[in-house]
Amino acid sequence: MVTRNCIRIVIILFFLCNANYLQSNDNNMNNYELSLTKAITLYNNKNLIIVDVRTKKEWAMTGVIPESFLINMHNDDYTENSDFINRVEEILDVNKNKNISFICASGARSAIVANYFIEKNNKNISHIPDGIVGQSQDGWLYSGYPIKEYNDKEEKH
Repeated sequence: MVTRNCIRIVIILFFLCNANYLQSNDNNMNNYELSLTKAITLYNNKNLIIVDVRTKKEWAMTGVIPESFLINMHNDDYTENSDFINRVEEILDVNKNKNISFICASGARSAIVANYFIEKNNKNISHIPDGIVGQSQDGWLYSGYPIKEYNDKEEKH
């Protein structure tokens, strides 16, 4: 009888501890992902720096967010941009106390980049999981948020 009660207590404690762990991880994920609504509010109030990690072909196809930093994670042939990490680190160094969010077409690449820089102990980093296009044409572009034509001569570095 005593053994059975001890086992029950251990099982209950195990589930309680894991529930707290999972809840704290969910909170961290929410801080890391920036909804389109929150992103546009911060952007309009000049409280968000956006780094677009898509390819130059993608920028030309859809346009870009005005005042965003354009740093292609991959070249147009989808090979790795060897200067990508260094260029992003330069932006992070200059803007340490500002909110910085990464964006790509649909949220996959921006999540990878944000995770990488968060793991490097950078603060105020997020990504916009809806992306420019979105999963079902529900991203930044299709929400009617600011977009301008891409001009490679105007790229911010």
